[in-house]
Order: sequence, then structure tokens, then C-alpha cells
Amino acid sequence: MRSTYYYPMKRFSGPAILLLLLGIVAYIILVLITVFHQQPPLYDEPLFIPNVYLFEQYGLTKEFLLKINEQAPGPLYQFIHYPLRGITHLQTPGIRLVNTALLGLMILLLTAIITQLSKVEKKQAFLLALNMMAIPMVWNVSGMALTEIPPMFFATLSIFLLLHALRKQDNAFAVSLLLALLAGCATGLSILGRSPFLIMVPAAGALLVRHFNDKRRWGILAIYMSTALAICLPVFLIWKGLMPPQQAFTAAGGLSVQHAMLAFAYGALVTFILAPEWFFFNRRILIYMLLAYVVLLVLNLTVVHLKFAPLYFSLAKVLPREIMRPYPFVIVPVLWVIACYFSACSLVRAWQRRQEPFFLFLFLCAMLMLATNLKVMHLFSSRYVAQAAPFFVLVLLSYDKISYNKCLRAIAGMIIGLLSLETYFHFH
Repeated sequence: MRSTYYYPMKRFSGPAILLLLLGIVAYIILVLITVFHQQPPLYDEPLFIPNVYLFEQYGLTKEFLLKINEQAPGPLYQFIHYPLRGITHLQTPGIRLVNTALLGLMILLLTAIITQLSKVEKKQAFLLALNMMAIPMVWNVSGMALTEIPPMFFATLSIFLLLHALRKQDNAFAVSLLLALLAGCATGLSILGRSPFLIMVPAAGALLVRHFNDKRRWGILAIYMSTALAICLPVFLIWKGLMPPQQAFTAAGGLSVQHAMLAFAYGALVTFILAPEWFFFNRRILIYMLLAYVVLLVLNLTVVHLKFAPLYFSLAKVLPREIMRPYPFVIVPVLWVIACYFSACSLVRAWQRRQEPFFLFLFLCAMLMLATNLKVMHLFSSRYVAQAAPFFVLVLLSYDKISYNKCLRAIAGMIIGLLSLETYFHFH
């Protein structure tokens, strides 16, 4: 497979050293604040723990799957926390540190993937993998005992295994099939963690680009896809849907274009922090964006009245009430414009690299993960965007330019992430 994912640095520059230190320090800070957050389970955390005891009582049975309550994601959370209960005692901060530890392992997996994709030294690959710490949404899901990090970890593991399966298909086909089987198992587990990871199965079809007549490639993907589906489909058949019956209402009612728009706007934020060169920008584009914003703002203030207020409580602590009152209405047109702009740039980038199957696979994983918010009807959360984080880190590799400007953006992302996490704990 052709590698155009990154250009190796001739030397580890000053900005690179600073970024490396920032990423390491950010992870240490996340671990420390997770340890010192001694509050009992809060927000969604208390909803998942009773189902661990339910799993202990019934095991992986139809009765357990049907009795899962107050939990829309699948049973991966229970698979992870049940064997660790002797260490965590299913109490805080132990159950929260499980996610923090899995984030660290995910960064190491990304390091290994980047080393293979980009042919860079492990130190440089580790620096690029630490981009995870600059993604604000990652802090929420990593510093609390929520359900996003375990499937993100297994999805990253599946990418690592699938990449090696494809690399070995010509000289060790039997090993390649085994790796594809393991990659399918990892994907299946990630889907059992959160059903949106089901998008990885159709996205793998992109790996046939330039290899449509390759029988070995077909065999690898058949093993990968069928294994992933074999793990999750029996559960979905028992549920008669993609989530436990008692939580099916969260996807009822059609589609939410508003939530999909918010997801793509947040995806644009992630992209700007990591690699703004992904975007195309000139004066004409700026004028069109400003005109679109004015039109949408007038419509929202007079007719539509949509509102959304990211980081509202954090901003309300420092900004006057007069500014915060219209904030939820003024910000929505901004997000609409950004989402459309990001989508257009992304389509152009995909077309430019339409001959690179693994890039297209990762690209589809990232964009389809954002698009799954169309089906989330009950609410929108930045946690749903966090699920796409490892895909974004890999997709944006060749657009990620190390500089002091990148250091500033990374610091901003880390601060936003920290503030967002602390909002859940009311800054105690």
C-alpha cells in the first residue's frame, strides 16, 4: 500500500519537543484529576453499574440482554468492568481510571498504526498519536466511567490488526486471514460497546479500491466483516434492534438533521485543532460563509428559533449575562455554516485521495461516525463525536504540520477539554 500519510521530520524540532511534552503532561493531568475526583458516580455513570451486577447474576444470556436497563449501549461496558470489579470494587475513582488507562493503551496502538502507515520513527509516531489529548471531547469520555472509550479502544485495535492483515496478504496469507479474524472480533466488540461502530463494516468496502479483482483482498474482508457481524448480530436479533428494548425510544422518531449538523461542526473543530490545512480557504470562501451566516442568523432569530449552547456554563462564569442570553441562538448559524464548509472540504480531500484505499476506509469511518448522529433523537452530546477521535487522528496525518501555532491550538483544545470535563464535576 502506498504511504502518503505523513512526511518524516529530519530532526525533532523545538515545536515537536514542546508538543510531545504537552501531550504527556496533558495525559498526566487527566490521570491526576481522575484520581482526585472522589465524587460518587454522577451524570450517566450510575446507570451502567447496576447492569454489571445484572451480568454477574445472569451471565451472557438472553435474559441478561433483555433486562439491561437505563443503558442504550451494548454489554461491552459490563464485559470490561465485571472482571475488573476486584480491583475497582465498582467504585470511583477506580471505575473512571479504567477509561483513562484504555485511553493510554489507545494512544500506544495509534503510535503503532502511525509507524506502519507513515514509516516514521516511533518517537515521532507517539507525538502524532498524542493528538488525542488535544481533542476536547476525549477528556469527557476518558475522565469519567462512561461507555465510549472501550469501543474506541477496540475499534483502534481492529484497525491495527486489519492493517497488518492487508500487509501480509501476499507473503503470509494464512496469517493474514487469522489477523482479519481477530480484527473482526475487535470490531464486533466495539459494536457491542456502541452500535455506531457498525459503520466500520460497510466502510471496509473502501479497501477494495484498486483491488477489486484481488481474490485475497476479498477473502480478508469477507473474514473481517462476517466475524464482526457474527459477534453483534445475535445480540441485535435478541433486542430486535440496535439497543436494549427499554432504550429503543432514543432512536425513535425519524432523523435529526440538527444533531448531524452539530456533529459535523464539532468534527470541524477537531480538524482545525489538529490540521487546519485540511480546509481550503480564501477571500471568496470567507465572503460566502459570512453571507450564509447572516441569512441563517436572520432566519433563526425570526422563524426557526433553534438554540444550542456548547460550554454554556463554563462561559457563563466569565462572560456577562447580556452576552450569554442570545448566545444559544447566535451560535447555531455559526455551526451550520461551519458544518457545511467542513463537509465540502472533506469531500474534496476524499476525491483527491480516491486512489488510496486505507485512507478512504479511515475517512469513511470518521465521516459515517459523525453521520450516525442523524439517528440520535433524544439529545446531542459531544461524547458522540469523541467516538470518531481515533479515526480523525489517522485521517489527518498528512495534513498535520508541526509548528508553534500547532502548539497553541493543542493547548486550546486541552483547556477546552479540561473545562468541559470539570463542568460535569461542577469544578469541585
